[in-house]
Amino acid sequence: MPTIKITASNTSDGTLTLDDAGNTTTSKGSTVIWQIAAGSGVAEILNIYADSGSTDVFSPDPAPVGGSTNWSGRVNPNLTVPAVEDYTIEWKDNSGNSHTYDPRISVNQ
Repeated sequence: MPTIKITASNTSDGTLTLDDAGNTTTSKGSTVIWQIAAGSGVAEILNIYADSGSTDVFSPDPAPVGGSTNWSGRVNPNLTVPAVEDYTIEWKDNSGNSHTYDPRISVNQ
């Protein structure tokens, strides 16, 4: 189960620093967790979705984990691999401003 930790943010261009450099690799049926690190400058994740024209590897799509700022999504166990999804994280900074960042997830097995 990959955990993607958001460790820093840049409010001038929306860039997030992820502990896997924004290139996650996982397998079919796995659960992916997004965590916001303390001091990252990210107040909350607003949405996570596949970019237009990209393969949607999640089923169901990522959603908030109740009672926390974490999000989770399950990789479709019936996905044809290899598959790559370019996706968007919509996020809010500590001042209440919204931003977007576009990482990638690869499913190899």
